[in-house]
Amino acid sequence: MEGELWNEVYRVVRHVARAFVVRQVRRGRPDRYSMDVIALCLLWAAWRNQPVMRAMNELGSRKIRRRLRRSGFRLPAVVPHETTVQRRSQRADFQAFFQLLGRHLRRRLRPRRRQCMMDSTSLPVGRMSHDPDAALGVYRSYGYRWHVLTSEDGVILGSAVHPANVHDVRVAPTLVEQARSRGAIRWLVADAAYDSERLHHLIHQQLRARFIAPLNDRGKRRRCYRTPFRAWLSARWESPPVRRLWRQRSSIERVFSRLKSSQFGLWALPPWVRHLANVRRWIELKIVLYHASLARQRMRSTC
Repeated sequence: MEGELWNEVYRVVRHVARAFVVRQVRRGRPDRYSMDVIALCLLWAAWRNQPVMRAMNELGSRKIRRRLRRSGFRLPAVVPHETTVQRRSQRADFQAFFQLLGRHLRRRLRPRRRQCMMDSTSLPVGRMSHDPDAALGVYRSYGYRWHVLTSEDGVILGSAVHPANVHDVRVAPTLVEQARSRGAIRWLVADAAYDSERLHHLIHQQLRARFIAPLNDRGKRRRCYRTPFRAWLSARWESPPVRRLWRQRSSIERVFSRLKSSQFGLWALPPWVRHLANVRRWIELKIVLYHASLARQRMRSTC
């Protein structure tokens, strides 16, 4: 099963690399390693939950490569040094390649965007960590927070990582902006932490959608005279259509549950993933693995 997932990732990366045009804009010799090799090395490290150095040593070992090939794993023909992988992953062309890879997987999955969910989950680090970007957030969780917007069938349409002390409402416009370019949405469902008239208005203006979130009175009497979108929701909260939409919000919790399982290992950040830029790259790698797993699962269900 694990070999099938990795081979699916290998096929997708090689397919996208054939359509990716590399523009040599810097001086000096051309790159020795192709873009798909760098991406596969990083994805192997994320799939094995290992540091890049250990993953490169594993891929470069002849004994381990022979054993993996006998087991059916498809591996890159050459393995660069870990410093080359780290340096190439910070370049703009690699980010463009990864965006193209994400778009390819989303098109292949064909997400159902009629009803989408938005929520966040913690990415804790150790309390003794000296990471300057980590912070103390909700429920006294120290580290980062991953903000996600998913489709009805569990495809990740928007993603953002911030320190744990950044409130969900501040990150929600970024997720809405990402979702705007990825198809029409009719309903967007979230929990009470996202209750905001400005967010209601933004979702209606950008997505032409209705926002469904429990009204958070925050200890005060509920007055909706100046919040027409919240007043509309308050009047219809007990209606069967709205209650049915709210009950389906648990689908994003199942996405988090799967990503925090032993298969993807996002219950916490490993010790070698620190600083905001590295955390965001680690999450991007995990999203590619998750979408490849979804594609593999749907392919098997249709066979």
